[in-house]
Amino acid sequence: MENAGTGRRVAAHRRQSPLAFLTGSSLAQSASYALSAVLASKLLGPHQRGLMVLGITTASIAGLLSGLGTGSALRSRLPTVTGTPAGRHLLASYTWWSVVSAVAGSGLAVALTVLSAPLIDPGLADPPFLLAVLVITVGYVALTQFPDVWYAAGRFHAGSGWAAAIAAGGLVGVLVGALLDRTAWALLLAQGLGMVAVTVVQGYQLRVVGLFRLRSPDRRELVDLLRHGCRALGLTMGLALALRADRYVLGAVAGAATVGIYSVAATLSEGPRLVPAALGQIVNREVSLGGGLSQVARARRSALISSALMGLVVAVGGWFLVVPVFGDAFADARPLLLVLLVAEIAFAPFAVASRALLGGGWMTTAGLLGAGGSVAALILFALAIPLWGGYGAAVACILTYAGLSVASWRLLRRRLGRNVAPRPRETVSPPIRIGRST
Repeated sequence: MENAGTGRRVAAHRRQSPLAFLTGSSLAQSASYALSAVLASKLLGPHQRGLMVLGITTASIAGLLSGLGTGSALRSRLPTVTGTPAGRHLLASYTWWSVVSAVAGSGLAVALTVLSAPLIDPGLADPPFLLAVLVITVGYVALTQFPDVWYAAGRFHAGSGWAAAIAAGGLVGVLVGALLDRTAWALLLAQGLGMVAVTVVQGYQLRVVGLFRLRSPDRRELVDLLRHGCRALGLTMGLALALRADRYVLGAVAGAATVGIYSVAATLSEGPRLVPAALGQIVNREVSLGGGLSQVARARRSALISSALMGLVVAVGGWFLVVPVFGDAFADARPLLLVLLVAEIAFAPFAVASRALLGGGWMTTAGLLGAGGSVAALILFALAIPLWGGYGAAVACILTYAGLSVASWRLLRRRLGRNVAPRPRETVSPPIRIGRST
């Protein structure tokens, strides 16, 4: 009995250590984004800030799409082949696809921005603004692709630390850009350059530790990586649309200035997501190594409790600080913040369960879940925003996030069962199906 109790305490300690670091790094990352948003909002005002938000939104979505879900595929498969030739081939394929993603994602972001200009604001199509979108998209591709390499190798400290460093690089860029030119495109370009600078250093560090391999990829392995990744793309893109499409619809209906006000509330409301996101990263790896439903259930409870407590803190602080910090022009962000915080609490179970689905290799299930969520989100945004503006977007977020949480948990229960999580055969290709590493 004593040995069993000791074992449970050791396991709990091993889990809490990366959780604390992931949460701290996520807090630092969120703080960098929040400070960047505060500075940009004060310097630019609602309209120019709205343009900048739309550029960032486009860059983040293009970065996710160009990765084609390969990060999820890598995290599901690498833990079982680490240190083997198959693992090295897998890393080489992932490295080269990440490079391709940076190029393809930048082009896609520019194209989407040009297409959005007639619907939202002509300023989106200005050449300097398009250059800024291109540069910052490279930073967002790295923010999407690189942390997954660290997490797949079990290096949570490094992965979360570098993600925070990229966000901090963006903040430094905004600070420097503010000294040169106070326009949306200038601050966006400066933020992107700061993120890219940190990305280059991180790429070198990945190369040093053997996780960034520039050897020629095996064509069959590359195709297999993309095939498995595309199955998860529905979740990746579905989540991106569920979290970001509100800005597009709101911009098309109410204009860039409304987007700028809404983005202040949306940015602050993401505070309660820190612990659920960190728990999701840990659960992803636990399930990929055979973790069961009980582990995910504990993580879900912790995610809900932490999200509710953090939401209360953000609600009180945001209500009293929004106007003094951002100015009277952003006063409408205060009631929006309260509604969006309810949405974030509803989002917490999904943050854990969706990562567990990816860790278990159920890419098709996760992809269909995300695709369904994106369709529901777009319908709700299209119906609610023309009627109630920003409040309609916030209510639509509550319904979307709650639906995703319920659906993801039910799907996960069916696949994990009550005690163990067998590795699904359909997600592991025959060439790399070997015993689990110890």
